[in-house]
Amino acid sequence: MELTLEKLIKFDLLDELEKSLFRDKEHSIDFFATFREIQIADQFTRDCPSFPGSTAKIIRSEMVSAIGSTLAIEGTKLDADEIEESFRKCERQQVLQRTEQEAENSRKVYEFIRSLAKRPQAEFTYTEQMIKQIHKYFTDGLNYLGNVPGLYRREFVTQFGEPGRPGLCRTGTEVSKAMVNFVDWLNRKDEGLPGSNIIVKAIMAHYYLTEIHPFADGNGRTARALEALVLYVNGINQYCFWSLANFWSMNRGQYIRYLGEIRSTCDPWSLLIWGMKGYLQEIQRVKNKVLIKVKQLMFMDYVKWLFYNKKQQAIKINPRIINTLSVLVRQGPMVLDQFHSSPDLAVLYSNVTVVTRHRDFQKMKELGLIRIFTEDHKEFVQANFQLLELLEYSV
Repeated sequence: MELTLEKLIKFDLLDELEKSLFRDKEHSIDFFATFREIQIADQFTRDCPSFPGSTAKIIRSEMVSAIGSTLAIEGTKLDADEIEESFRKCERQQVLQRTEQEAENSRKVYEFIRSLAKRPQAEFTYTEQMIKQIHKYFTDGLNYLGNVPGLYRREFVTQFGEPGRPGLCRTGTEVSKAMVNFVDWLNRKDEGLPGSNIIVKAIMAHYYLTEIHPFADGNGRTARALEALVLYVNGINQYCFWSLANFWSMNRGQYIRYLGEIRSTCDPWSLLIWGMKGYLQEIQRVKNKVLIKVKQLMFMDYVKWLFYNKKQQAIKINPRIINTLSVLVRQGPMVLDQFHSSPDLAVLYSNVTVVTRHRDFQKMKELGLIRIFTEDHKEFVQANFQLLELLEYSV
């Protein structure tokens, strides 16, 4: 059955999926197994404490990554350094290039989403004005053909997707009616298993807004931002803000295809289960970032324990070694030559001999506190976090 405007504005595709989910054992097993894995990974990040320094870095890197990904889907290629530079130029009130303006606009969107999510969850209501404001932020100052930031298209007939297909909403009146019904659906508390799952709700909100295509341009970015808002306001990605844009961007061809297929089948299952597995992939990636921070803290705790208990231990270390390891934990893997010539080490060893410095380095190697490895014909040094897995404890 092909999707029609009349079917679209009922927003009942999840109701049909509810019926089929329990008729198809393979579908239901896949759905529940994926969701269970998500719950496990999500619980880990929820239980981990948040630290101002490390968590702020994760939040920043995730925001920059999401901005780069959502722009890449639309054909704008910017790496993390270029995105950061666009932010700095904006702070200095310098003129931005078009791609830099797109990055800065995206930053405003994510800050807007975070501000919305600060409202008490029980009182939160989605509105058309929120969606229009997201679109306004995305497209402000950019001269997209026929587009007015924050306003629905009127008699502008749109084509979208690959290959292009005409929008089901062909007039301004049809767009307005679809958006009223869409926001009603967003605020509705669904009772069925797929519909009550917030991840499913977020992905379907993304799909529906894409299918309505209410604006002349910027619909994809607005839909992906709305998806992130649904997740964030419901406390799903609570440890730090992130979005599914990374997953959609890495699998752009499949993403476009799954969105387009629903038009001809009225069956969102392929998009939803694939999107949930993408969500699992993304939350596991964030979990690994958090786990690295936990290991860094535990490693430095162990190093300090060695120092403060050196009278009872065969292992003897000094404050210079503690500070050197702190540099490695903070910097991550470093090219060995750059490590030896780094300003941080120059300050630490300014009042001792070269022999002493060499002796400290050898001691860190012998104790397994650092590891040396070769990559791309270069020697690297890093703090040896694997040491934590080898420790034995006596009771």
